Amino acid sequence: MTGVQTERTMLDLLLARYNTERQGTIADRWVRAEHVRSSQGVWEPLSIADFIAIDKYASSQAIHGHEVKVSRSDWLTELRDPTKAERIKRFCHRWWLVVPDAKIVKPGELPEGWGLMVKSGNLLRAKNRAPKLEPEPLTLDFVAGLTAAVQRTAMREPLHRDARTISTWNERHGSRQLCQGCGELAPCQLHQPRAVKKEAA
Repeated sequence: MTGVQTERTMLDLLLARYNTERQGTIADRWVRAEHVRSSQGVWEPLSIADFIAIDKYASSQAIHGHEVKVSRSDWLTELRDPTKAERIKRFCHRWWLVVPDAKIVKPGELPEGWGLMVKSGNLLRAKNRAPKLEPEPLTLDFVAGLTAAVQRTAMREPLHRDARTISTWNERHGSRQLCQGCGELAPCQLHQPRAVKKEAA
């Protein structure tokens, strides 16, 4: 592992991993949400999933939950309270632990039903594939928190990285570069602020 890895570093890698647009369109396969609460009630036991990705493809629709741990002590704290993750894991088809270094997790420590993703260069790779789970039906309370997190994540994503640029062509306009986030001409002020700044320099 090179350098100190932060939760933000790992969340940015998850945002990149779950980002797959169809060629020539602005359609994205994934819905992404950071910091999803298990409950909106102030008196309920609370857990927060660091990242949830929802696969929209009809043939593979699934909710993937992720716990990010950047240190050994972080992980040991998680292991001391197995009920914490279950508050959200019970709604997911797959559940992943995401770490910058495989050494954070000792052999035999990964709980049943968990997969493991490890940072490899600028990517995340599945070291242990998460098994398919049988999720419980979503509660309205959880859906409210999930959709709120999706909205926050979509608004904040440009703070961490620019949306991708995609190429399109038609007879009227010819070849054009569009922002994946909104379909407007690239670079887009809202979703590609770094590219806008670079172009203006």
